[in-house]
Amino acid sequence: MHIFRHGLLKNYSIFIFFNIVFLGFITCSSDESESQKFYAKGLINLDHLNYLCEDVATDKDTVTLVHIYADAPDYAWTDARGEGIACVDDVARAAVVYLRYFELTGDVRVLKRIRRLLGFILMMQTEDGEFYNFVDRDLKINRTGRTSVKSFNFWAARGYWALGYGYKVFKSLDSIYAERLREKFSLCKVPLRKILENYGQTIQYGHRSYPTWLVNGTGSDATSELLLGIGYYLEMEKDRELVSYAEKLVDGILAMQLNTDDPYPGAFLSWRGSWHAYANAQTMALAQLGKLFDESEMIAAAEREAKMFYKELIREGFFRSFNVNGNVSVKRFPQIAYDIRSVVIGLIYLYDITYKKEYIEWAGLAAAWFLGRNPAKRVMYHSETGRCYDGINSPDEINLNSGAESTIEALMTLLEVASHRNVHDRLMEWMKKNDVVKVSVRE
Repeated sequence: MHIFRHGLLKNYSIFIFFNIVFLGFITCSSDESESQKFYAKGLINLDHLNYLCEDVATDKDTVTLVHIYADAPDYAWTDARGEGIACVDDVARAAVVYLRYFELTGDVRVLKRIRRLLGFILMMQTEDGEFYNFVDRDLKINRTGRTSVKSFNFWAARGYWALGYGYKVFKSLDSIYAERLREKFSLCKVPLRKILENYGQTIQYGHRSYPTWLVNGTGSDATSELLLGIGYYLEMEKDRELVSYAEKLVDGILAMQLNTDDPYPGAFLSWRGSWHAYANAQTMALAQLGKLFDESEMIAAAEREAKMFYKELIREGFFRSFNVNGNVSVKRFPQIAYDIRSVVIGLIYLYDITYKKEYIEWAGLAAAWFLGRNPAKRVMYHSETGRCYDGINSPDEINLNSGAESTIEALMTLLEVASHRNVHDRLMEWMKKNDVVKVSVRE
């Protein structure tokens, strides 16, 4: 069942998109504030994400789930074998996309969808603040799978990201509903109290010591996405307890940053001994909270990653992961949309704080990964369909499937590009220089 499908943003090719926007088309009226301006509508197409969404009835309510995979060539819904048909990981990030889309456009048609996505997330939350992740076709929760068991894991972090953002948006729209979101978001304090009992304690791994009070112990990746939700919540609520928890989590993330004498200095390790591109939203979180708390140390750490690591990562054309134990080994593939989002949006957040033009330059170049500035030299996001391919396996092979994660992460990234004229114009300059305007999104 697909109740929200509209044609406003469909049937655009990159050619049309380039010509409309580069000639100065702006989609907002002159009396709108800068934060409400939404450039390059032709870049944003929600059709495929809408297609992946399905409204399903529960005993209490109707919720929206997001189908995990859509395999080429027909892009039919495809389940995750042994896990389920939908998960909090994807539904939460889809909610973030629709929430951001609503903030930028004011399109009230997405509000019902957002509520139903958040309804799925609340259905998967437990009274102790943890989450299950997957459901099957009958909405039976997968309670035993490694990627679904009740825990304070990645899916919980993403669930709170969406709930925190939802609370921020709905507080001014529907105070009763917002209060319910506030109560459910506040449950994150229960598992946070538990993990923060380890505050100040470290574990030795290889030649480094690591903080043990992050999500999954040393997981600065999942912690960063949790902090995004906390940041949204704290924009609306003066909660001293949660501020204290956030500051302690930030201390742990700062301890994961590589020094000038380390390989890839400035990078925040994802986990003890390793860095991976996906989910590394530390700079996003530090920039967001640094601005909110007026903490220069957080912003400075985010800038170190941007200047010392992101710049190099973009120059090299991105890579997948590296480790720092023994001989440093770098894995370049696969590359996925999730790898790009944190870099692009992190740089945009830093620009919003510092107004340093280099962050705009780098954000535009990084976003060009979706339009052909990648090892495969292939357009990965297609504005005509709203699909983003699932990844680049090698310079000669791309994964033509278009599942939830790739679609969501691409849209999340490009929404920020479309909302910042300077970043968007930098992307346009790259397209013009590299003749991307001649590339049709049809393949």
